[in-house]
Amino acid sequence: MASQDKCPVDHNASPKPSADSCPVDHKSLASASQADACPVDHTTRSTWASVLPHSSDSPAPSDGKPAPSGLSTARETSSIPRTESEKWVYPSEAQFFSAMARKNHNPHAPDMKVVVPIHNAVNERAWGHIREWEAGRGGESCGGVRLVSFKGRPGDLTPKARILSLLGCAPLSAEPAVTL
Repeated sequence: MASQDKCPVDHNASPKPSADSCPVDHKSLASASQADACPVDHTTRSTWASVLPHSSDSPAPSDGKPAPSGLSTARETSSIPRTESEKWVYPSEAQFFSAMARKNHNPHAPDMKVVVPIHNAVNERAWGHIREWEAGRGGESCGGVRLVSFKGRPGDLTPKARILSLLGCAPLSAEPAVTL
């Protein structure tokens, strides 16, 4: 098995969280096997797991502080088209760490080996849903659907969240989601 085909999540790195510390309500999941399942979809990973070397287009953190040593600078190409000939490239572990630190989150370097593959897998799955939604809606006639830009707006409430806040429901987390 090639290194890029190996699961990026180290399933033996730490013990499973206790029910008290885990934010996921595993009792509400359909089965115990889902709770223990790997978050990386191994059947589609091969379509986006080509590893790119660190290049000059990988920006250094704006605060000038380097990420801790030991974090990979290798980046993966996604399956998400950016232009007709280019695809989006996911951040490296070092870039992800630097972005979290820059946004005043409290990143831990060892977590990046798990967080980055999950981030990439979530984006790939979301792109699959977008392609399903867009199928047959005319995008094929102009070369296919492409993602032109990312826009992180973690402080903006969705219409549903706005209505729930008016009804007195508190948000699930006081911290905004991490966006890159």
